[in-house]
Amino acid sequence: MSKTLSLIIAMQSATVQDLAVPLSSINNQLGVDFRQVEVLLIDNGRYQLEDLEPLRVFDRLKFRYIKPAKIWSWQTAFEQGLMLATGQYVAFLGPNMQFNSVDVLQQLFAAVKAHPEAQLISGLLLNETMQPDRKFTYEVTATTHLLRGRFIARTVMLQNQIHFEDFGAYTELFVGQLIDAVAKQPQQLGAAMSVQFLGRTVPDAVLAPQPEHLQLDWVRMMTRYLVLLQKIAPDQYVKTLAKTIVRFYSQAGGDAAMTAQMAELTAQNAQQWPQVLAYIDELEAADSSPAAPWHAEAGRFAAYMQRVTPRVAAKP
Repeated sequence: MSKTLSLIIAMQSATVQDLAVPLSSINNQLGVDFRQVEVLLIDNGRYQLEDLEPLRVFDRLKFRYIKPAKIWSWQTAFEQGLMLATGQYVAFLGPNMQFNSVDVLQQLFAAVKAHPEAQLISGLLLNETMQPDRKFTYEVTATTHLLRGRFIARTVMLQNQIHFEDFGAYTELFVGQLIDAVAKQPQQLGAAMSVQFLGRTVPDAVLAPQPEHLQLDWVRMMTRYLVLLQKIAPDQYVKTLAKTIVRFYSQAGGDAAMTAQMAELTAQNAQQWPQVLAYIDELEAADSSPAAPWHAEAGRFAAYMQRVTPRVAAKP
């Protein structure tokens, strides 16, 4: 029997005690017909559960326990979970995540009823982080381009052949951007849907935050993302490439090795370079703020653009 929602949890060597946090937050949801919800527990890590009996306490949940013979990355676990899920919507969680309140699924089901054509329903994300002095800080963030705190129509991923290709810390961004590009009638819920605990003893590798500074994997990920974007959403391709080039300058344009990687990316898109330059000209005309790179660092930005301009597109 198909469900409305499949919750896919990559366990990543979590213990039963670790799993009590996310599972309790699901089991304690109010105003929900749990016959429409399934939980896929994917025991993908180095160490697997030996006894499932303690999970019986979560008696409202319909479990599907997947115990692969080999160690899976969390990306593979989510990929397999997506294939096995039957829900109209899917959500991806790690053992260090939980729902923020007892009415999260009630809000989701209400949104699905009010907007049956929505292919993406997003909430906010609450992060708990432990500081060096062992005090906790909390931050509420948007989930744009992410998977955490979002409910995704399974058909969007299947029909557009969106897979969890491994780009390290940028896998979530890769998948999330592709979903954002193609999802129809997305809906935004104003409340925090999910909480992620960072810095506790619970495994936090699943959907971990991105590095503070861009790494080479980001350029590799964006190269692949643009290739797929050109296929599934060609109308967004040139603008996205142009915005990527500008964003890269502000975050890593001073790094010679990273800039060389960006030059390789632009070389692969040399045919579209005149359109890219035209769109960047539009961005410059629209943004007259002193902080914009073409005003704040006009010379450096021009030099950066020269370094990443494909040779075949370079002006004589």
